[in-house]
Amino acid sequence: MDLQKIMAKARDIAKSTGTITTEQLNGLCPNNMGPDDIATLFTALRAEGIRLKDDDAEE
Repeated sequence: MDLQKIMAKARDIAKSTGTITTEQLNGLCPNNMGPDDIATLFTALRAEGIRLKDDDAEE
């Protein structure tokens, strides 16, 4: 997993609203991510102040 590349793209997506949808995040991540990689990614998102939003949540 290249966390820096994923986070750079996540920052671009979230720069206007501070959120990224689960669908958008899934699109950035490789299919072979393990539980530790996912935990690291979520920690990095929180550290950046990026919130994860359900795809069907209202704006």
